[in-house]
Amino acid sequence: MTPVRIAVVGLGPRGLSALERVISHTRLEGPPVELLLIEPGEPGIGMHEVKQPDYLLLNTIASQLTIFSDERMTPDAPVTPGPGFLEWCQERHGPVAFDAFLPRRLLGEYLQWAAGELLDQASASERLTVRHLPAVAASVHQDAEGATVTLADGAEHRVDLAVVTTGHGLTRTPPTARDGFIAMPYPLPDQVEAIPGDATVALLGTGLSAMDVIAALTVGRGGEFTEDGYRASGREPRIVLVNRTGGLPRARPATTRDRRAAPAAFLTQEAVAALRERTEDGRLDFRRDVEPLILREARARMAGATPEETAAVERSLRPDGRTSPGYQEYVAELVEEAAADLREAERGLGTSPVKEALEILRDHRDGVRAALDPPGLTDASHRYFMSAYVPLVNRTVIGPQKERIHELLQLIDAQVVVPGPGAAPEVTRDGDRWTIASTTLERPHRIEADVVIKANMDWPVLDPRIDPVACSLREWANPGPRGALRLDRDGFVVPREPSGSARSVAVFGPPAEGASYYNHYVPSPGVWSRALTDLDRVLGPVLGTGRATGRPDGDRPAQ
Repeated sequence: MTPVRIAVVGLGPRGLSALERVISHTRLEGPPVELLLIEPGEPGIGMHEVKQPDYLLLNTIASQLTIFSDERMTPDAPVTPGPGFLEWCQERHGPVAFDAFLPRRLLGEYLQWAAGELLDQASASERLTVRHLPAVAASVHQDAEGATVTLADGAEHRVDLAVVTTGHGLTRTPPTARDGFIAMPYPLPDQVEAIPGDATVALLGTGLSAMDVIAALTVGRGGEFTEDGYRASGREPRIVLVNRTGGLPRARPATTRDRRAAPAAFLTQEAVAALRERTEDGRLDFRRDVEPLILREARARMAGATPEETAAVERSLRPDGRTSPGYQEYVAELVEEAAADLREAERGLGTSPVKEALEILRDHRDGVRAALDPPGLTDASHRYFMSAYVPLVNRTVIGPQKERIHELLQLIDAQVVVPGPGAAPEVTRDGDRWTIASTTLERPHRIEADVVIKANMDWPVLDPRIDPVACSLREWANPGPRGALRLDRDGFVVPREPSGSARSVAVFGPPAEGASYYNHYVPSPGVWSRALTDLDRVLGPVLGTGRATGRPDGDRPAQ
């Protein structure tokens, strides 16, 4: 029997999930399968390097991560059980709290171990043959009969299906810093080691990458957080926070192990589908059609909330920046708002109506995804969603741990970190320095800096040095808005020119951002997983095991 040939291009966490799904499906009867795993680095770990310092933390709690599968994650497909990240850590490191935010290197070690476990299982399969190619893939092209994966050395591999999971790209070779500008903050602390302690550093962005850079420039240089505040080492530069909205990220709230989110009442896939039926081409305007559903869902969780709490939630769900009379007033408002949010985070989910209402952006993420799924949004609305609303969601519910925000307030109090001059400041090169000038303060204010670090991650990546494969797809793919790939609902690339009946290139993870929404995460155990179900939708038909149609089970949030 002719074997089915599949290539997984990129073997970070999402590629590892693809390997797990192939192993699960090939336990059932079907044709023989040859699987190529194309990954130049350590299989499985992606950005989670095992040698990074312990102050670089995960922003997901330990109990919400796994690389294996169970019946609730993929209710109508075969599974490969195994220990989740929490159980694995407990077996090797003793007691670990379910809600601990652990060092990122530990997840790298878990992924490294899981890759070995999965490859061992694959080697024992009668139906599956796996070959790891430790090489960089240069391009992937589709034709009427399948796909061709071309490696950087020119070698070509013909396959029936190419699954592209290149993640954050070739981040081990970041762009070189030039003219006081660092375009990629990782790997840390390497990228910031040359910055002298008497410099002023402007961070573009205040999200998770910025928190990592701040940690590297403070505790990474010998500083210490104490009950009385931050104790500086004297080697820290002055750090200026610069972003579009002028706000700080919301703190991740405390939670309980048995928390169950209520099913969505308004922000549902069915509601989004009904809205599409009212439009001529099925495309939606996110601000007009979807944001009202989000607000209604949030308000439905706020029974008994005070007017101030309701106002705080509605203010958080607006993507607009802030204005202030002057810099001192702006900083005071910023710190007061962050401290109030920290108090709500410490109250936690189930207690704080503010945090419970905002959590709908995580609990019912699939309702938001439904708006991006084909036929998607109008082009103008897509630009708004990706440039304004995605950052809003990130700073509202995908922000740092509450402990990080507490530390950030200590750093501001110690004047090691200073807020930039309001929302959306202008950043310009001025001789051998940078100038950050206010645009929204009634009394203008400016701050000078020696170094600017781009401390945020943008998708899609259009740089062939970082992700040559994702860039190669655009040579033959039907272009989407803002440089995004155009994918069908199953994740297959939609070509510019029809190529017969072949659908042989599928894309998952960060390179799919824009065609879909929020694809950069490791699956959670015991919860319906869109990531795994989408992989099943692509792999099942090719492997002869059917097409998955699983949906969330209602008493736990889908990813």
